[in-house]
Amino acid sequence: MERSARTAWASTEREKLKKIVRYQPVNVQSTWKINNSDNRGLESLSYRLEFSNGLSATAVWAKAISSPNDAPSTIVLNDSGKNAAALEVSSRVNRGEQVLAADLLFTGDATPEKPSPADYALLLTATGDRPIGLEAAQLIALARWLGVLARIPQVRIESTGLRSQVVALIAASIEPGLFSEISIAKGIKSLAYLLDTPVAYRTTSDLFCLDLYKEFDLDSLAQAAAPVKISYPKSEVQP
Repeated sequence: MERSARTAWASTEREKLKKIVRYQPVNVQSTWKINNSDNRGLESLSYRLEFSNGLSATAVWAKAISSPNDAPSTIVLNDSGKNAAALEVSSRVNRGEQVLAADLLFTGDATPEKPSPADYALLLTATGDRPIGLEAAQLIALARWLGVLARIPQVRIESTGLRSQVVALIAASIEPGLFSEISIAKGIKSLAYLLDTPVAYRTTSDLFCLDLYKEFDLDSLAQAAAPVKISYPKSEVQP
């Protein structure tokens, strides 16, 4: 495919994806610093982040004190929440990067208790929203916010789990200029995995998005996200 044709194709796919996930851009409206530490050469800040649509996320930013303020940045996502991402955070900090371990909507600390996440997802869907679109909008807003904070043009994503994988790929497909790379662990090769395997709706309700499987798969999302690099450094990928 010639470059001009590829650009036109990606633009068409991007607009189609926005409609399917009901993407509406948001921005980080308020940042509440909950805690901070400066110990053993590491500085960190815990945040509650409020977005312009009234929803929120939580995150922890960390960096070695010796690293410059404009060091490369990675956003870490984990299906089990940021508290399960200590190894990934430590690895990137040891590389001299600054890291934002984030809990997007329906993940970790940002999971509503009443009603349950699955019930909440149904309520949002009934009102016309798509949970996966809301999560992608949050990730895009965090990438912009971190880019300004770190004074860098692009951020890297490190995702663990199929939910984080799909959110990251959708965000990069919508705004490829914000991201340099998406590194995926414990992911899946195709969205068909969710149809062929008994995946419980209540554990992955945000991935059950009307028409997403009809129009897209993970490879087409990755192509629309180009030139963002998509890597699978670990072999823990479902068929």
